[in-house]
Amino acid sequence: MAAQFDAVAELTACFKLLFEKKNWMLALPMLIGLVVSVVIVLIAFAIALGPSIAAIIAGGSAMSGNAGAAPAAMMAGLVGVGGLLVLVGIIAAVIISVIAYAWTYAAAEPMWKGGDPDISGGLSKAMEHLGSLVVAGLIVAVVCGLLGITFIGPIIFLFFCIWVTPYIMQANESGTGAIGASFKLTSANFGPSAMLVLGLIVVGIVGFVINAILGFIPLIGHLIGLAVNALVSAYGILAIMRFYNLLTGAPAPAAAAPPAPTAPTA
Repeated sequence: MAAQFDAVAELTACFKLLFEKKNWMLALPMLIGLVVSVVIVLIAFAIALGPSIAAIIAGGSAMSGNAGAAPAAMMAGLVGVGGLLVLVGIIAAVIISVIAYAWTYAAAEPMWKGGDPDISGGLSKAMEHLGSLVVAGLIVAVVCGLLGITFIGPIIFLFFCIWVTPYIMQANESGTGAIGASFKLTSANFGPSAMLVLGLIVVGIVGFVINAILGFIPLIGHLIGLAVNALVSAYGILAIMRFYNLLTGAPAPAAAAPPAPTAPTA
């Protein structure tokens, strides 16, 4: 039987919780992951394309009459060792993003009990589940790649995989077990799962619009944009955790209780 609760109210409560006290610090792990991932990919491209860029600059006058020379030289830099280096950089960035996501998820647990985000403890817990998270991530990536020719296929598959991280982080499922459990939970609770995804899409669109506006501000706008993306991700993690616990009846997190009133002093 599907769980019954007010999905809109829960999504709103997650948004309020994120901006109570210093709970916005939950975005810190995602921000670190985003920055490190971007830096790694940029370094990989810079090393791979460095010789080609140097050759283009050195032979600029010779290439001035050939519009296709520079792009061809750039593509040549991505062949062989250069392309392998870029691939390694991308894989490393993906793994770091997975760690950052799990780190944020683990750090969010105390917030539902009125505590602060557990930034330090969250990282160690994320590393404990790294193997299962990577296995699940690889399976999801491969399946989405195979379904990519259908366009809608990866979207549907990702929808049914929305509970993979909760099952790994909270139920200690393996990577494959978490995918199967996520499919079952989504199928049994299609309505609430769809409402959650719809809410995340709306928040994601808002974040995209903000980033589009900030994109006109050189450097600073892009840095602020990374912070916005981290906040959007932190909100999504809070919402997924809350819905997972409501749908599975897992032992909390319960909604944070309001602070007790301070007794008047004489």
